Amino acid sequence: MANYEAIINQFSPLMKAGENDRVGLLRRILVVLGNPDRQYKIIHIAGTNGKGSTGQIITQALMTKGYKVGHFASPAMLDDREQVQINNRWVTKKAFVKAYETIRQKLPAEIISTDLTVFEWWTLIALQVFADEKVDWAVIEVGLGGENDSTNAISAPQLAVITHLALDHTRILGSTLTAIAKAKAGIFKTGSQAAIIAPGQVPEALAVLKQRAGEVQLPLISATTFPAEWVAKNRVKVKFKGQTVISNFGLLGEYQLANLKTALAALAVLSISWTANEIESFLSQVNLPGRFQLINQQPIEIIDGAHNPDGAKHLIAALRSQFPNRKFTFILGFLADKNVSQMVKDYQKCGTAFYLVTPDNPKRALEADVLHQVLPQGIVCQDVRVALKKAEQVADEQTIIVVTGSFYLIKDVLKFKRLSKCNSNL
Repeated sequence: MANYEAIINQFSPLMKAGENDRVGLLRRILVVLGNPDRQYKIIHIAGTNGKGSTGQIITQALMTKGYKVGHFASPAMLDDREQVQINNRWVTKKAFVKAYETIRQKLPAEIISTDLTVFEWWTLIALQVFADEKVDWAVIEVGLGGENDSTNAISAPQLAVITHLALDHTRILGSTLTAIAKAKAGIFKTGSQAAIIAPGQVPEALAVLKQRAGEVQLPLISATTFPAEWVAKNRVKVKFKGQTVISNFGLLGEYQLANLKTALAALAVLSISWTANEIESFLSQVNLPGRFQLINQQPIEIIDGAHNPDGAKHLIAALRSQFPNRKFTFILGFLADKNVSQMVKDYQKCGTAFYLVTPDNPKRALEADVLHQVLPQGIVCQDVRVALKKAEQVADEQTIIVVTGSFYLIKDVLKFKRLSKCNSNL
């Protein structure tokens, strides 16, 4: 039996979403596995931004009620096993290997292990691990798109959730919000209890979601009017299940309110009750590294995984709200397939200094020297560690240092800072 490291090293890094009915291929494999995805209830989440936060809120709420909850999300920040968690604990290497061997041994004769991409393998392993570990619920986040994403091989989930939609991965999903919405709405299936839609969707995207929901006879619930509001920088007031609760909230940033509304709207559909103490507990304990995360107090340093123009705009709004009349130093690193020029324009409007680095993704990273051509006032640095040191040396009491542009950049910071928990002590 191969060990965990050997298995990981043989996975194919190729992306084949949408090619040759990859979802259909995975469904055939799930059938021979005995459909592990039908052994627990699933909440399936798609969207451009907010999947991670929404998924973590839902996961924490279900855990508060004593349920055993699986959570499949990407990208990983510190370790690949972070993608598959049960009650907020990474899958063990032993459980991973067991699930892998179960799948490998039952693959249809015409399929060999190297036919599957790394994300397809992680999807199958997550679904099998959750069955092996007998979870009650699984929160499954889409990797890319929806209709042709590996996770869409699952049977009809209990709930389908669509977070905020914006333009991203346009070469794969399409260059309009209508096309993006069509791809995301592909997770709607007949037999689910409902579809939950995040606030703030543009009309053309919302129309597509409504049409798809009608086609599969799926009730559509908007989170727009769900009663939740900020009462302080890190405190929220919610009305949930007939109770009004004011609580600390473990996710920072103004944009997180939309994710909170979406998660609570989804939870409200379920036939589960929460006490006021339980509501306060899961709101205060929810945690997600790399999303408006405070990593240092003097000077204040924030990391955020905003990696598209919509995410950048929300980050800037959150910074201006949390830190009025302060000056921002940005450490930026992007992937080459992103709308870098637009994000740079937005950051230039509020930033006073810029340090440029190359994210740790050899195949997709935009080289810092190339980024310098777009942002000539920026200072090219060897890596994010060097950039942070340079920024800290010239920071004063008015400076906020912000690291953003790619989750690969955030992963680098978390690794060398050895951080795994969010710090919301602002």
